[in-house]
Parts: sequence; structure tokens; C-alpha cells
Amino acid sequence: MKPYKFSRRRFLSGMLLLPVLASCRKQPGLNPYATPGSKGPTRSVPDPSVVTDDFLAQYGKTEMGPRLVAADPSFNKTINGYTDKVSYKPGDTVDVYLSGPANNSMVIPLLDSGRKQVASITTAIATQTVRSSKPWVDGFQYEKTFSFQIPGDFKSGLYTWMGQIPFVCKIPNEATDLAIVYPSNTMSAYNFAGGKSIYAPDDDNRATVLSFLRSRVVDYVEFYKWIDKQSYTVNHVADSDLDDYNSIANAKVLVIIGHSEYWTRKARTNVDKFVNSGRNVLVLSGNNMWWQIRYNQSKNTMICYKDSKTDPLGNSIYDTTSWSYPVLEYPVIPSLGADFTDGGYGNTLTSRWGGYKIVKAESPIFKNANVKNGDILDLDTREYDSVPVMKMIAPGSTDVPAIDYSRINFEKIEILGYDFAQNTNRADKNGLGTFVVCRKNASAGTIVNVASMDWAYYLVYDKYRVMTKNMIDLSLARESLFS
Repeated sequence: MKPYKFSRRRFLSGMLLLPVLASCRKQPGLNPYATPGSKGPTRSVPDPSVVTDDFLAQYGKTEMGPRLVAADPSFNKTINGYTDKVSYKPGDTVDVYLSGPANNSMVIPLLDSGRKQVASITTAIATQTVRSSKPWVDGFQYEKTFSFQIPGDFKSGLYTWMGQIPFVCKIPNEATDLAIVYPSNTMSAYNFAGGKSIYAPDDDNRATVLSFLRSRVVDYVEFYKWIDKQSYTVNHVADSDLDDYNSIANAKVLVIIGHSEYWTRKARTNVDKFVNSGRNVLVLSGNNMWWQIRYNQSKNTMICYKDSKTDPLGNSIYDTTSWSYPVLEYPVIPSLGADFTDGGYGNTLTSRWGGYKIVKAESPIFKNANVKNGDILDLDTREYDSVPVMKMIAPGSTDVPAIDYSRINFEKIEILGYDFAQNTNRADKNGLGTFVVCRKNASAGTIVNVASMDWAYYLVYDKYRVMTKNMIDLSLARESLFS
């Protein structure tokens, strides 16, 4: 039995929302330099004094075309809403905006990751109207329903109002074992509440600017339920928090989960800084760092044109296009050891392993996981990343992928397992998923990259809990994760 996953077409509160985990088209097809490796015109690098929040917050065209995704008629028959921010600190005030059937005394529970009620608010609820012709840009603009001050002793975690409206509580100034990144940017990118997302209704009509102030979904609850039962001290952060290095500076290990696809340049440089300081990063995610994005000044709007010609910054390394393009001068491979370039879609192939075929069972990550070489680690993956390989191998081949060291200048790297994938950018359509452990140099931290966007779902199974705990425990003990 496969772990439960949200459906791509699932309704939430009567509004069509596209959850983050759905597979999607990754080709930066609107980029003017359509051949990977083609630099095109010389890219400008703005003077650092120019790269202010105002500079990065610029946007112009907010959608590619006028067509919308139609809202479901039952939208106002259930409660929907959002909070004024994605993340908060203890002591902060959370403003909550709700709409639903009229009720003068509605109890709104606040739940932790285990669905345990930690607080509640009794408030009047009314049916509200979306007050913008472009809610994907301006937000829903509901009237505030209530405010809640987070107690000073609140534990860091992923919380939800009524189990469906998420926010992160962070503790940036405390030393912790782990900092865990909730993929809030990707959740927003796939959310077409108000009529549009970065993908919907289609490439010709999709949004290029998205507000966080719309109905939201919550995901990866199995991971959070599991991690919150462990004895680790944890600081949970959202994607936008990564722009401030202090949000992760006091953690021993950084953990990236889910489908962590949309990244700012600041966030990426801060993760590199963390690794280069000698601390480990565990990437329990796939299709990582595929698109560059920016925020507006208040960080309640995400900008992603996927097209250098449309982006108002023009010829800049801050254009919101794919990190895979050399024109951005910041490839992902040197940061994480694997990316989607040689990866692909796992579950669109019939001739695949259906998970990783183990080739390094002696790895300490597999201790007590009961695996041996040749076993298939059942992992029904939609999107895989891959280390650069010397030769792409086709489904059914008995060859083991060979790392192309001319494309990855790491001191040490090893593949623990691999699977076949469908790569839509290659003529032969062949791609790979590779579970890797790597280190840039002797003073850097170790990166474990599971390279699967579905790993977090498999925390319902003991085998995956054992492997994930091994990664964490070895990292905290500063022991080797190499075989």
C-alpha cells in the first residue's frame, strides 16, 4: 500500500487548489536561451549597492493571459482563509482571515502537526467576497476575522487553523539540533486559488506574480507528525525565512523536505554558507532549486516569470528563470550534488525499478534498515533529481550510473541507489534518479540528497524512518555518512 498523497485535482474549501506535490512541466520553455548550456547575451551583474529590496521587488506583467481557472460553486459553503504571514515567532500576532457560512459563534481550533488542539478562538464567521479582480496578485482582501498572539513559550512547528490553514512558528535565536524548511514557495506556486497559479490554467494564461494571502493547503503532515515525536530540538522555518541567515545560523543540521522547487538567490547563498561552515544538509526532497524567484518588499508576494524576456529586471542575474541556465551563473549541482537536469519523472515510466535499486548497502544510512545490494527501495517517485552522469543509461540496463566528475567538482561523492526516469528535455527521454551522499571539500559539511520529491510521504513506514533517523543522528554526532 502506497502512502497517502494529496490528489492534484483535490478541492479545498470548494476552491480548486493545485497542491505542491503534483508533477509539472519543468522545461523553462519561455527562456530566450532555449538550449541548455547556451549563454546568449552577456548577463549583467548589478552593483551590490543597487540590489536593494526595492530593486528585487520589481514586477510588471502579472499574468500571461486573461483566462482563469473557474472557482467551484460550493466555494462559500465551507470555511476557507489564510493568515497575514507564512511564518511567525513566539510573541507575534497572527491575523487570520476567514470566509464561510454565517455563524455567530464558531470555534476555530489551532492544531499542531499531530492534529492535537493547542488553542482555539471563538469568533463570528461570515461569507466574504474576494475584493480584487486579480486575487492571485492582490490576495483575497478579506476583512480580518480575528487575531491571535502566539504565546512566548510556543514550540516551533507547523500549525494549522482547523487542520487546513498553515503557518510556521520559528525560533531563530535558539540553538537547535535541526532547522527544517517548509516548502512554502512551492506550495504557493501550485496554488490557483483566485484563478491562477504559476502553472494554471495553462502556459499562455498562467500567473507570473502570486500572493501568499489566498486560501492555502497544508502538506507533508506525515513527516511533521514523525519529526515532532522525536527527541531533537527543532527550529521550523518557511522558505522566505531563508533570506535571513540568522534563521538557520544556530542549527547543527539543515533539513529540506518535500518538493523544494522555488528559491531566491539569498536563500541559496545562505544554504551554501551553512554547508561551507562544516554543517550537514539533508535534502529529503526532489526537483530541488529549479526556479529562481523574488519577493515583494513585504514578502507576501512571490515573483516568477520563468522568462527572461518578460521579467522587468531585464538582463540581470536576478531574472526569474531556471537555475539550470548558465546565464544565471549559479548552477544547482555545486550546491546540492544533484538536480533535475539529468533527472526526470519516475512514475511516468512502466520500465522502472519503482524506487531505488541499492548499490551501497554498506552505507551507514542503511543501518538496521534491512536492505542489501540489488534490493529495490520501494519509492514511487514523481520527480527525481540526478547527479551528473558520464553516460545516460536506458530503462532495463544493468549498468550502474557512473558519475561525471568533469561536471561536479566535489571531494567525495557516492551513489547509494538509482532508478530510471523520463527526462522530457533529452531527445532519448531517458533520465535517472540518484540517491547520493557528497561533500564539496574537507572543511565542508556533508550533503545527503535523496533526490525524490516523495520521500517525506514514506515516513509512514519504519524503513524510511530508520534511514532518516540515521542521517540525522550521524550528522549530529559528526560521524561519517559515507560507506
